[in-house]
Amino acid sequence: MLVSDEEIVALGERGWFLRDGFVGSAVTAAARQEAEGMTLRSAGMGRGQGYHLSMDERGDEIAWLDRTAATPAIGAIIDAFDALRTALNETAYLGLTRFDVQLARYAPGGRYVRHRDAHGIHTGLTQRRLVTAILYLNPAWTPADGGQLRIYPDPDPATDIPPLSDRLVVFLSPRIDHEVLPSSTRRFALTAWYLRHP
Repeated sequence: MLVSDEEIVALGERGWFLRDGFVGSAVTAAARQEAEGMTLRSAGMGRGQGYHLSMDERGDEIAWLDRTAATPAIGAIIDAFDALRTALNETAYLGLTRFDVQLARYAPGGRYVRHRDAHGIHTGLTQRRLVTAILYLNPAWTPADGGQLRIYPDPDPATDIPPLSDRLVVFLSPRIDHEVLPSSTRRFALTAWYLRHP
């Protein structure tokens, strides 16, 4: 797994980069089939006493994944996420020590309002999230399917990213606001959050 000079520059200067062809179409197609058979739960927002469910704010279902129990294709993607962690450490010197992986499924009408994956003013897990990597599992996606990722790379204008199968989006968790626009079909994504322990 290599991270190009152009990708590292984009990550540092704009806060994000995009790559098509992360693990190959055969792996993502197999992972989509595996994901279709998984049991997921409704995702909430907030932590502790602030935790709540709201379809108006966040309409996906999720499962946290563990490499030791992963299905074959999803396991291969988790391995690729780990190789990406190593490459980011070697090229961008980020000191990423571990990562968590989540599968998300959006049903028609599902969305996720604008948010940020990490806030430096908070303590706990979100403080240690440095990088977010999202891989999409949506073959034959068309603009009518919706579910684009909208990122807000201040000071640049908002950018809408189609969730094409085998497309990887990587961004700095404390820096990039983002949202998932309403989907009109089933939309799957695997997300890795890379952490650095203080």
